[in-house]
Amino acid sequence: MTSTAFGRDAGRESFRDPWLRTVAALLCAIALLRPMDAPARDLVVYGEPTLEKALKSVGALWQARTGTRVNIFVAPTDLSYAQIDRGARCDVIFALAGAATQEAARTKILDATTISPALRNGLVLIGTELRSGRIPEASLADMSRLIAGKRLAIANPDRDPAGARAVELLRKIGIVVDDANEAVAVAESTAGVISLLATNKAQLGIVYSSDATAGSAVAVAMLDLPPIEYVVAQARDPQSDTGPFMTFLKSAEAKAVFRSAGLAPIDDAQAGGGKND
Repeated sequence: MTSTAFGRDAGRESFRDPWLRTVAALLCAIALLRPMDAPARDLVVYGEPTLEKALKSVGALWQARTGTRVNIFVAPTDLSYAQIDRGARCDVIFALAGAATQEAARTKILDATTISPALRNGLVLIGTELRSGRIPEASLADMSRLIAGKRLAIANPDRDPAGARAVELLRKIGIVVDDANEAVAVAESTAGVISLLATNKAQLGIVYSSDATAGSAVAVAMLDLPPIEYVVAQARDPQSDTGPFMTFLKSAEAKAVFRSAGLAPIDDAQAGGGKND
């Protein structure tokens, strides 16, 4: 018998030893348990751009509580759905309520059973000049008076609900939004509206309540317009357990963060929506 054969046979005999079999069984058990002991995978959350500040704050709160990092990515709802449909990873999405979300549920981009009303966002007129007080709900007459002689900035009505609502409001007071009207500047988004005010290219702007909580512009008036509503849902192929985070979104802590960002949790929002308590 060669030394190699002897070593092989000796190894077989050694493995039959009860103690070694016990160690091997324990090692196998540890290997099987290891994935369960590993920390939960980070969450990936998509949301509308105007929700970015609030979502990052809620994500930081969740990480402090659980140790699980929340990665926030913002884009208009339709673009987020297109990314998910192409296979981009998403666990949870905050999306505009409406036709696009209904279609995403129908085509199973979202898990339709998880769709839940989440937030309301009001619209507000902001300006660069300090005023004595904010008008709680500006009437059409108030709006006409406030914007007279000033350049107003709005978001692109074809891409942003805030812009579309602003166009409706302006039409009611006799202002047409087109290329010939230099009194109205159209930005790509409400963030662009704020940029126009910051660079003195406009004196007033119409943005979301959540936009008016940051920056140098000051809120002039809450607009008497239907609020923009958002839902929260699980994407179709989540890579993490979304249940605990979705439950946390309804907690008093999370709601306080949303309110401080100018949003109204939809289960306790006022009829007008989007107003701070």
